[in-house]
Amino acid sequence: MPMSQTAASSIIDFLSIVEQLKRTKRTGWVNSGVAAPESIADHMYRMSIMAMLIQDNALDRTKCIKMALVHDLAEALVGDITPFDGIDKQEKAARERQAMREIVQTLGNSE
Repeated sequence: MPMSQTAASSIIDFLSIVEQLKRTKRTGWVNSGVAAPESIADHMYRMSIMAMLIQDNALDRTKCIKMALVHDLAEALVGDITPFDGIDKQEKAARERQAMREIVQTLGNSE
């Protein structure tokens, strides 16, 4: 069954949000003066590769890979908030939860 234009548009909107992760440098590295700091997407990719290399049978490798791929997704909208940014943990968590709601809604899912 072909994808509807609405579904394709939703995916493009989602991918546009995700693209911000490639353009946003990790705040901790920027603030520390690291030359050519990694992006949030670079970090997520490396974490995913690390998860793929897990050899512990007590862990669900597929779940770990998926978690690594999405663990900083909210930062596409809220930025890379560090402990030194003066935003308390509860506020950071609230911002990230709201960002994830918005991202999920982009894909047509309100769960």
